[in-house]
Amino acid sequence: MPRETRVNTLLAVTLDSSLSPLLPLRLTQITPLWMVTAVGCGAADLVLPSDSGPVQLMVMQRDRHAGVSGAELPDSLTLRVVDTVGVGVPGRVVSWVVSIGGGSVAPETDTSDAAGFASTHWTLGPDAGANAVRAVISGAGFVTFTAVGSSGDGGGLAPSPGRSTISSDPSSIPADTGMSTITVVVRDGKGDPVEGAVVALEGSGAGITLTQPPGTTGPDGVATGSLTSTVPGTVVVAATVNGSVQLSQTAAVTVTGPAGSQVDHFVFRLQPHDVHTDERFRIEVALADAEGNVVPLSGILMYLGLFPEGSEVPVNKRLLGNRFKATENGVAIFDLGVTKKGRYRFRVLSDQLPELGPHGPQPYLFSLPFNVE
Repeated sequence: MPRETRVNTLLAVTLDSSLSPLLPLRLTQITPLWMVTAVGCGAADLVLPSDSGPVQLMVMQRDRHAGVSGAELPDSLTLRVVDTVGVGVPGRVVSWVVSIGGGSVAPETDTSDAAGFASTHWTLGPDAGANAVRAVISGAGFVTFTAVGSSGDGGGLAPSPGRSTISSDPSSIPADTGMSTITVVVRDGKGDPVEGAVVALEGSGAGITLTQPPGTTGPDGVATGSLTSTVPGTVVVAATVNGSVQLSQTAAVTVTGPAGSQVDHFVFRLQPHDVHTDERFRIEVALADAEGNVVPLSGILMYLGLFPEGSEVPVNKRLLGNRFKATENGVAIFDLGVTKKGRYRFRVLSDQLPELGPHGPQPYLFSLPFNVE
């Protein structure tokens, strides 16, 4: 069957390039490709760096499935690789990797077709419980599909998405060394605990490791997992019960910079200069301490907005190149161009140092003005 006929629902959300703040995103919708997780980055389509140009992953079906343990799911897992304007990107190798549950996929590797589609068939693991498969582009990142396998007896009370709860403890952890316990309490419509429910956790954010509950809920309706992260930022954790009941609540975990990082502000190490239209130029933005020294912290996502001088509205569609870059040893390096003549300046933001503000230190850092002829 052609891939186009297998597509059920488009779950991607496009990020307007004129909106500079990045919102917390659901992993099941989209995940930034450079993030090792994405599980994630999770959510609105986020421009992702790669050697052959920025691309996006779009989940073309729901990614929470339910089926009989040891059996193949009736629907294939399908995603689409697209460029920044939504055009399918062919020839990208996607590896399908079983990460939870011990099932299998066929094929294990697929290449996006002329329209950017890649897919596989998934057989769940032999035991009842959580299953997960990652769709990976080597050297870039992955998105995760989840499923719950059951014996098919249908027993037990019906979980209530509104009365069931999810919480994190602690709600703020340091990157690399901290761990938050994620607790889900499954209740029915009367508020009574539901025993024997299968809980699957999912999270949005860069560099996270999300450990699933090891078994079903006990007599108290409780299932617990854990979260760690190597990258500062806000991680939103959601829970699905028995493969189909998504809790109304989510839990947020704030991941702070490693102790001693002491980031105080951002600074341009290399300012933009006068150029011709479409001419590429290099910009360097660094993390700095209070004395102006570079803080050698890697993996902090920085992003630029292009503003005509005197305007409060960004015109990011005039940019050539990727305006999202992660720091390496405290420095983010951008290779950009501008397609239209004018006088401009850049603004620098980051969402991954929440202790400094939701989008970085304020007032926000702007570059010196430069001309495009």
